[in-house]
Amino acid sequence: MSYINLIKSSLHLLKCLTECKHRFESLQTKPEKTEIYFYEQVKPTFELVKHKANAWEQHALDWIKKEKPKYIHQTQIESAMENIEQVVLQSFYKDVNKQRFHNLHHSVEYVLNTIMDEIEKKDASQ
Repeated sequence: MSYINLIKSSLHLLKCLTECKHRFESLQTKPEKTEIYFYEQVKPTFELVKHKANAWEQHALDWIKKEKPKYIHQTQIESAMENIEQVVLQSFYKDVNKQRFHNLHHSVEYVLNTIMDEIEKKDASQ
């Protein structure tokens, strides 16, 4: 069975995560936490990534139900969703703990890459 939509959405989320990481690491000073900053910068980006993450979540949960992978479970998908939200939000603010940000980023990256690896292995074995 082909899971091209899951792979595409996983790759797209990885791209979004890379952009978040780059944004976080390139912040030189704390941005002012103003309503204008929030509504013009943070909110549109968050909503865009959230929309893409929701689509990914549905594909991933369908994949888990059908394929029953050994190393990925529903709770990991739910945690990844929460972590994606945090990574996006935290990437706009310099006062976030760097270690925490990188741990969240790595956690989501791991889940996305593991899913794609599992699909690739399954496709190669068929």
